[in-house]
Amino acid sequence: MSVDSLHQFSLAHGSLLEALDRIQSVTRSHGEAQIRLRELEKRLFLFFGKEDKDFFDALYAFYQEDRPSTRMIDFLVHDLKDLKIQFLTFFEQHALEATALHARSFPKDFAVFADQVVGRIKMEQEYLFPLLQKMASG
Repeated sequence: MSVDSLHQFSLAHGSLLEALDRIQSVTRSHGEAQIRLRELEKRLFLFFGKEDKDFFDALYAFYQEDRPSTRMIDFLVHDLKDLKIQFLTFFEQHALEATALHARSFPKDFAVFADQVVGRIKMEQEYLFPLLQKMASG
């Protein structure tokens, strides 16, 4: 891991927050929100791709002798799995094909999902970034 990796995570976080804000501004206009949801979906796929098995394996390898850090990595892995499940559930309910069925619940469902994504970003900034910084420095 390098300082560039940390920068890439920061950019990904900013990209996700921007996409969430763009949707938040139109949650009452379901058609417009649907268009913007596609962009959020793409950005989330890219984000999830950054934290793949190889990424976490490298973290585990670096911190193998540091039990508190490996426990934090375990937590981050588990939390990411939960977020992916929420992602699948949310996008299944609010995909273009399901628009009519769930249009009324969209603003509330989006707010809950957006809070989960923002929570993950904050968690990564607070716990993952220091692990990456230490790893990048040696």
